[in-house]
Amino acid sequence: MNAAQQGNLKNRFERVKGENKALKEKLTSLKKEHRLVEKALREGQQLLNNTPVALFLIQERKIIMTNETAREWLGYKEEDILSRSFLDFVHPDSLDYVSGLYRKMISGRSVPGMYETYMIRKGGDTLYCEVHVKKIKFQGRRAFLMNLISLDRRIRMERQRSRSEKMEALVRMASGLRQECIGCMSIFDNKSPQTGKLKSLTGAQYSGYLENIDSLQEKENAILQKLAVLARIEKKESDAVLFDLKKNVQNAVMSIFPKSKEARTQDDVEISIKTYLRKLGPVRGNPKEIQNVFQSLISNAVEALPNGGEIYLTTEEGSDFAYVYIQDNGLGIPEDIKDKIFDPFFSTKSGSSLGLGLSMANAIVGQHRGEIEVMSNEGQGATFIVKLPLAKKSQPLKARIVRKRIKNSHILIISDGGIFEDLLCQLFISKGGKITSASSGAEGLKLLKKNKFDLVIVDLNAPYNEYSKIIATIKKIERDLPVALVAGDDKKRSLQALKKLGVDIIIGRPLEMDRTLTLISQALSIRKSSE
Repeated sequence: MNAAQQGNLKNRFERVKGENKALKEKLTSLKKEHRLVEKALREGQQLLNNTPVALFLIQERKIIMTNETAREWLGYKEEDILSRSFLDFVHPDSLDYVSGLYRKMISGRSVPGMYETYMIRKGGDTLYCEVHVKKIKFQGRRAFLMNLISLDRRIRMERQRSRSEKMEALVRMASGLRQECIGCMSIFDNKSPQTGKLKSLTGAQYSGYLENIDSLQEKENAILQKLAVLARIEKKESDAVLFDLKKNVQNAVMSIFPKSKEARTQDDVEISIKTYLRKLGPVRGNPKEIQNVFQSLISNAVEALPNGGEIYLTTEEGSDFAYVYIQDNGLGIPEDIKDKIFDPFFSTKSGSSLGLGLSMANAIVGQHRGEIEVMSNEGQGATFIVKLPLAKKSQPLKARIVRKRIKNSHILIISDGGIFEDLLCQLFISKGGKITSASSGAEGLKLLKKNKFDLVIVDLNAPYNEYSKIIATIKKIERDLPVALVAGDDKKRSLQALKKLGVDIIIGRPLEMDRTLTLISQALSIRKSSE
C-alpha cells in the first residue's frame, strides 16, 4: 500500500470516526428526549388519573382510553373497560335516549354537547351523571372525548337543602299560626265568664260576650280564607266577574292615602304617591282580592320608606295583559332575602307581623293567571310589577306597531345603574329590542364608535355640564342618531334648551310606559325611513 492510499484510508477512518461521534451524540440526545417524552406521558397519565371527572376516549365505537376516576366510579379494571362500547355502561332506564344520541354522534350528526344520564356500576348501583362530549382528532383520526361529572352529591345536597327549606317554612308557618291563635284567644280575657255561669250575666255583659264570639268567628274566617288562598284551593269560575282594574287600583290607593296623595307616618315622615293610571281593558276575577293585592304592595312600599320618600304607581296595557308598576325610592331589598319575600310567614319585621302580605298577594295573582315580578337593588328602592291577563283577546293596533318598530332595534343605555335601568332594559327586551349597557359616558362613547346603534338613552346622575358634553359627542359621532334623556328633578330645563342640546326624546321619572314606547317608536321609525 503506497503513501497515497494510506492517506485516503486515514481520512476515511477519521470521517467515519467523526460520523460515529455525531451519531453517539444524537443517540444520547434522542435517549434524553425519549426520557422526557416518557416523563411527560407519565405526568399526563397521572394528571388524567387525578382529574376529578371520569374521562372516556372513544374511537371507532370503542373505548380506547379511560382514567382512574372512571374506573373507580364504575368499579371495573382498565382491561374490563377498554375495547367495549360506552353504551355497555349506560343504565337501562337511560339506554334508549343515550343510544339515539350515540348513533347520531358516531354518524357525524349534531348532538347536544351536554346531557344527563344514569350509568350502571359493576355491582348494579346507579350513578347519575352529567355527560360532556367533545369531537377531537386522536392519532390523525376522529375521536370523541367524553367527561362525566357525578350529580349524586349535588342531588343529595339539593335534597338536604330542600328538607331544610321545608322545615324552615314549617317553623315559620307554626310560629305564624301560633301568633294567630294568640290573637284569637286574646279576644276573651280572664274576666270572660265560664260556660256554667252564663245565666248570671246581665244583658250588657251577655251582649259583650256575644260580640266577642262574633269577633272570634270573623277572625277565624279571615284565617281560613288566607289558608285557602295559600293552599291554592280552586274557586268557582262563576264567582269571577269583569271589573275595571284602573278603578280597582285607585280604590287601593285611596285606602292607604284616604285624604290626599301625601301622608305622614307615625314617625312623622312624609310619604307621597304619584299615580299615572291609563285606561285598561277589563279583567276577570275577584275585584276585592285584587284590590287587597295592591293595598298590600302599596303598604309594603310605605314600610320601605322609614325616612320618607315617593311611591310611583303606573299602569299600561300590552300583548293581552295589564301591567301595574309600584315603584319606591326606599331601602330596597337585600340580595340574600330577595328569593324569600313571597314565602308564606316570612317577615323581616319583629312583633306581631305574620309575613303573609306578599305571599298572599303572589298567591292571589297566581290564581288569576298572572305574575308578580320584583326588581330591587339594596339602597336604591324596589319595583313590583303585577301582570294580569285582560278579558279581551285582541292586541291593540298601536301596541303591535310599537312592538314591530322596536323589535330588532339595537339600543345603547348609558346609565349609572339601578332599578330605572333594569326597568328600561326589561321594557325594551319585552318588545324584541336588543340592549347594550354602559356604566359611564366614556364607556358608552367607546361602544358607540365600535358598534351600530339605533338609539341611545342617557340616564346619568351627573351635572348638566357633564351629560351635555356626552350628548354633544354622541351627535358629533353620528348626527342623526336619536338620543333620549332620562330627566329627573335635577334635569328640569326647558324643552327648547334640551332640544338645542341634541336631545330628541325626554323620558320622565317615574317611567310612563306607553308614552316612552310611543316616542321611541316614532324616533326609530323616522331613523329607519331616512336610511
